[in-house]
Amino acid sequence: MLANANSLRFPTYYIELAESLLRSRQRDLAQVYTRCGITPAARQQEGMTLNLPQFLALVMICQENLLPGEPSSLQLLRHLPVTAHGMIGLAAMTADTLDQALDVGLRYFPLTMPAFELYRQRVGNEAHVLVRRVCDFGSPLNETLTELIIGSFNSMLFFASASRLGSAGKMIELGMLVEFAHTSGEEYIENFNAFFRAPAKFGCTENKFIVPRSVLQQPLLTRNHNAHTALIATLEWQLSGNAQPKPITQKVRNQLMLGFSVGKLFSANEIAYELGLSTRTMSRRLNDEGFTLPAIMESLRMERAEFLLVSSDIQVAKIAQQLGYAETAAFSRAFKRHTGKSPSDVRAIKG
Repeated sequence: MLANANSLRFPTYYIELAESLLRSRQRDLAQVYTRCGITPAARQQEGMTLNLPQFLALVMICQENLLPGEPSSLQLLRHLPVTAHGMIGLAAMTADTLDQALDVGLRYFPLTMPAFELYRQRVGNEAHVLVRRVCDFGSPLNETLTELIIGSFNSMLFFASASRLGSAGKMIELGMLVEFAHTSGEEYIENFNAFFRAPAKFGCTENKFIVPRSVLQQPLLTRNHNAHTALIATLEWQLSGNAQPKPITQKVRNQLMLGFSVGKLFSANEIAYELGLSTRTMSRRLNDEGFTLPAIMESLRMERAEFLLVSSDIQVAKIAQQLGYAETAAFSRAFKRHTGKSPSDVRAIKG
């Protein structure tokens, strides 16, 4: 979990979401500003963002105005149009392919919801995007925000899919699959299936969505190189001032996570090759962002180890082997140094 959650900053379009919901219920919009402690004029200031208490105040306003009988996330998504993401949505629409549009969404995701991280993995002929929390809001807000994030990407990709045609001149089906780790949405399974236009599964090992790579490779009719380049330049400037993981750091993490998922520990050379960089350049850019490859690797190893200890019955020795440790004792020492607990202590909690 994030050590200092109060440092998180959220975009002001969450104010628009709350206002849209209140407007549909014919409620007073002034409470948005009163309870968040801001003024309408302050909201218009360039670079204005919301802190964590302000974001949570908006969440509470929304929760108080939701209707029973339908998932909270789907009600909120009706008030969060694709255009709410501003430049990110436009940059996605002007990309060359749906694959590039997805990369835009992933790269600049920290600007929209810093309390979560996304990891893209290549699994066979599919692109898997994992959604993981870095801040614990408690249940049911954790589940609602997870559904909201995946639903937002579904809306963005489906909206973009309207601008790509198959060989017969017909719109290609998105073919997106959705998996949630929680089970609380199962009672509304028909609602989720209708929204995602595909079966949604609950009680899975990860929160993620899956898109066939063959679909992602299709060109977008709305692609515009000049507009895309200008939008990306602005987004890069915004991201450079953001406290969340920077682009190269995130890409390195994604590659390492991909390796862990298939039981392989990628070397620095292999990671650099996948990113189209020399090993030296990758190392330099990581240092510029305040990270090193060994530190990132060790952190992810421990995250993966803790996940496997809690969610599976794999022997500790096997986990150590999967994560590249030659000896189980070396893994146990590293795990205790990182978490303050031994692998057996964590597994005992599971039991």
